Amino acid sequence: MKYLTRRYSNYNRDLWRDFENFFNTSPFYNSSYPQHTSDSTYPPAVDLFEDESNYFVRAEIPGFKKKELEVNLERDRLMLKGERKEKREGEKSTLSFHRSVNLPSTIESKKIEANYENGMLTVTIPKAETAKSRKIEINS
Repeated sequence: MKYLTRRYSNYNRDLWRDFENFFNTSPFYNSSYPQHTSDSTYPPAVDLFEDESNYFVRAEIPGFKKKELEVNLERDRLMLKGERKEKREGEKSTLSFHRSVNLPSTIESKKIEANYENGMLTVTIPKAETAKSRKIEINS
């Protein structure tokens, strides 16, 4: 497997945004920073990698239930969203995040699958036949 890019969550979002703008080399990674309704939330870490037939987006989202998460595809952009309500010391708060990843246009969008297990969301995005590498015979 080949890692396309690896992103870590970071509480200091201004420094992270500067770092990401400077070092962002992946053509299909574009992050949207989370929308906070509470100070206790942070952007989830997201890894992008690929193998011969699929792209993978893996996000660390501990503490959420499957019904509190949403995965959408809008044109060539994969959107990861989550929101949960919690009570701490008699106070109600809402934790939410929003991340997006730009995808190449050479994917099978109808075959995308998402799996959430043990706080890890994995989205499998099959490559279109035109995007898969193949060996070309050399004729004489």
